[in-house]
Amino acid sequence: MLDLGYLDSQDDTIVAVSTPPGEGGIGIVRLSGLQALEIGCSHFRCKRDQSRKNSHNQDFSPSARKLYHGYFIDQQGEEIDEVLFSYMPGPHSYTCEDVVEINAHGGIISIRNILNTLTNSGARLATPGEFTRRAYINGRIDLVQAESNLALIRAKTEKGMKAALQGVQGKLSASIYDLRRILLDIIAEIEVNVDFPHEDVEWELQHRSEIIDQIQSCKEQIDRLQVKHKAGRILREGLKTVIAGKPNVGKSSLYNYLLGENRALVTDIPGTTRDLLSDFINIQGIPLKIMDTAGIRVDGDTIERMGMDYSRHALEEADLIIFILDADTGITEEDHFVYRTMGEKGEAPLIILVNKIDLTAGMTPEDIGQAFHYDGLVYASILENRGIDELKRAIIEKTYAGEIQGEEGALVLEARQGELLYRVTALLQDALTALEGNMPMDIITIDLNQAYERLGEIVGEHMKGDLLEVIFGRFCIGK
Repeated sequence: MLDLGYLDSQDDTIVAVSTPPGEGGIGIVRLSGLQALEIGCSHFRCKRDQSRKNSHNQDFSPSARKLYHGYFIDQQGEEIDEVLFSYMPGPHSYTCEDVVEINAHGGIISIRNILNTLTNSGARLATPGEFTRRAYINGRIDLVQAESNLALIRAKTEKGMKAALQGVQGKLSASIYDLRRILLDIIAEIEVNVDFPHEDVEWELQHRSEIIDQIQSCKEQIDRLQVKHKAGRILREGLKTVIAGKPNVGKSSLYNYLLGENRALVTDIPGTTRDLLSDFINIQGIPLKIMDTAGIRVDGDTIERMGMDYSRHALEEADLIIFILDADTGITEEDHFVYRTMGEKGEAPLIILVNKIDLTAGMTPEDIGQAFHYDGLVYASILENRGIDELKRAIIEKTYAGEIQGEEGALVLEARQGELLYRVTALLQDALTALEGNMPMDIITIDLNQAYERLGEIVGEHMKGDLLEVIFGRFCIGK
């Protein structure tokens, strides 16, 4: 159920530019609402009607889903731009309302004049995400599909795009609806037996065992969704990959090489990097948010210590750490200090990269294994471009750890959806614990009903207007 106060502006006809700002080959202006056709037609003149140079095209009546070539005209009948005009009547449109699209040249002045003309004729500028919000309110899509549209737009790799597309196509929604149906059946079965109790004790025990199995099956399905959510988060946000090590070990050189450009200063002077640098790269469809950190050591001036604090914070939030050692100096006390600092890193996999093997190759795996625990080991010379492919393979291997091989094993979920899944898992576990403790069956339905409602929140049931404002406020204007 929606908060009805949220629907106050639904009768407005909205307008927005649906293409990115700036200059381009084409600029699309979209209208949606009760007056979309009337407003749009009043400012369009078919090219065949050139005899009507100074009049509005009041008798223009377009057919659905056809393109018309002509001119966009202002209130005085003056031509603003040569355009293509199309009309999609509701409910067979993105918003389930009448939609008009005007394809103009992608110039800043042209698009601005078209937009101003339409707003002066009664259309209201759309708020961020309002077209998708109307599609959701009008029942064309659920909230998961709406949020997946945003993930699709923001996808950084092809795998991320394909994973988001599964949400747009309703695959996650189908799983949620299926889980809700199962839970509703369980709740109904329990309530019937509470109202009409069975006197056979053995039957009651068997019935309780069957309910436990059904709830456990639901919990396992949600566990699988959460595994896919973890992979989807990587595809959506990028794998937070921190390059760590003592000063002057080659961190910035690796950062520059992976980016393919000189973003970080590289000198022979220890402590050159004082700030935290980050950017995105793509390794075989996996987006990496690669972070170059200040070298970590015991001493350092005030500014360098501030940079080291940034480094420690980045390590705490890392999904993957590349710990660089210097083959030329061997393992030093500084390396042990960095490693101890990384001891608070949590569960992030650790890949050790032994750099500068062009100078010496004396550091053996046995030496490293005695000093540090690690998840991957690569020998490299960043200067000579040796070992980089091996590093990329190690990153891919540690990203999915063999659990997920592609976008089909990932679901791009928003943080809101992931948090609700976590709460559902906790509620189902509470129900299982109560059942195994022989608690009364009607008590069990409290947890199950709450789990059912939380699943409904994922797809957008029982949502309040202020929360929807936050969700759709993250969209771009025109979507």
